[in-house]
Amino acid sequence: MRNDEAHKDDITIEEEAMAQYVRPGLALGHTVPDFRLQSADGGVVSPMDYKERKNLVIIFFNPCDSDNLEMIAEVGRRYPEFTEENAEVLGIAAGPINVFSECAKALHSPFPLLADVRDEARCAYCVAGPMIFVADRYGELKMQSAIGDNLDVLLDEAVSTLELVEIECPECGVSTWPVE
Repeated sequence: MRNDEAHKDDITIEEEAMAQYVRPGLALGHTVPDFRLQSADGGVVSPMDYKERKNLVIIFFNPCDSDNLEMIAEVGRRYPEFTEENAEVLGIAAGPINVFSECAKALHSPFPLLADVRDEARCAYCVAGPMIFVADRYGELKMQSAIGDNLDVLLDEAVSTLELVEIECPECGVSTWPVE
């Protein structure tokens, strides 16, 4: 047996060190990571600003991609469906602040658009492309998905998830059904 074949499963110290920094993806039921990002209106927004008051729909997008901008516009058109379920939508854009600012002005979004200039939120949420996350008012992750050509289906699923969250009993985790 050749020497290189005997050690093909060995990893170097550098590879082992790198493996320690890889954060696993978020799992349903876990608490969503916190972040503090600048909004288009100049304020700073965090998921903790909504804790115990609002459910959250967090959408990551690329402001340089026209398909992503159309996606954010569609979420804006459907925004009332989310607010009916006691939710706030946060749109998070990666990239330079000047591109973000231009994008935010053009979109006239009814929900906060946030600049993730240093990719802090993207890294915390393990995001590589457009994604949607739904969390209850206590920060528990209830839904997550990559966004592709199935935007309408995903938005319907997000609204359905929020409907279920709104009828859950937060103290016991058991659904309480409305009395008719």
